[in-house]
Amino acid sequence: MRRSVTIVFFVFGVLSVKAQQPFFSQFYNASYTVNPAFTGTAYGYVRAGLNYKSYFNDFEQFQTTAGHVDLSLLENDRNPDYAGVGMAIIHDQSGKAITNTKAMLSFAYHNAYGRSRNEFIAFGMQAGIDNTNVDFTGLTTQNQWVNGIGFDPGLANGENIESDNSTVVDFSAGFMWYKFLNNGASFNAGVSVYHLGRPGREFLGQKNPIERRLSVHGSARLPLTEVVNFAPSLFYFFQGDEHTINLGGAIEFSLREESYFSLGVWARNLDVFIGAIQVEYANFILGASYDLLLSSISDETRNGGFELSMSYLIKRTYKKRARIKSLRRPGL
Repeated sequence: MRRSVTIVFFVFGVLSVKAQQPFFSQFYNASYTVNPAFTGTAYGYVRAGLNYKSYFNDFEQFQTTAGHVDLSLLENDRNPDYAGVGMAIIHDQSGKAITNTKAMLSFAYHNAYGRSRNEFIAFGMQAGIDNTNVDFTGLTTQNQWVNGIGFDPGLANGENIESDNSTVVDFSAGFMWYKFLNNGASFNAGVSVYHLGRPGREFLGQKNPIERRLSVHGSARLPLTEVVNFAPSLFYFFQGDEHTINLGGAIEFSLREESYFSLGVWARNLDVFIGAIQVEYANFILGASYDLLLSSISDETRNGGFELSMSYLIKRTYKKRARIKSLRRPGL
């Protein structure tokens, strides 16, 4: 039993540090993991999407799959203020032993100010359920290492507990500022806090709170010519003792009105190089990226990670609607 508890705390320690809030390299296409204030920013549209990330090392595969939808509400031709509601379901699979599923609802209110009606302050909230399951039959122990042979996954791990799970209620909140200029440029910046109440996951009667995650983000879209834009972006967060900064940008080429092709490069903590491509045609957006590790703790972590994102914008019609611009793509 003591060994089981030790293993649980080891697994939970990894989980609480690495998987408290899923992180996508294409964070600009997963705004629900960055700031709840992004909810509804595709003004006049229903925005639906999928994100998938797969990371391999020599022993295990780690996967994150997410689906999300949000839309704007309360549009009015006289008042440029509006609201947004959304939902996201995120599923993490860490090897064979740990699964985590989140179901989150979000709400945001966007307040316009200034004479141009193209500058906003937004406040967003997110709440939902976080469920984590540990399958002890999927864990490896010293019982599966045999002198002279090495690791034998066919051997029993010696643990007498098959599984345990924990479900908690989680809350997050964030603020954001964004602005549109007449020349086509746009800017946004914000802060958010995830796991506001530090919910405690409990395994084998032992509870360990999830550390709050404070995030700071910002991005811009800057026209260089009539058909080329530069889109820099920054996403920084810290949680517990872990600090992560993602910095880079993309060059965007206009194919036609509201249709683009972009190539982007980001660096994460100076030890991960991220290359990305994205195509937006009409109301469909497809992105792909690859994480190339430049340095690592061990050779087993050099295999990198692959990520895909898809989203579709469904235009809604109104009898009356304010003529304001939209953050169709949250982070760019």
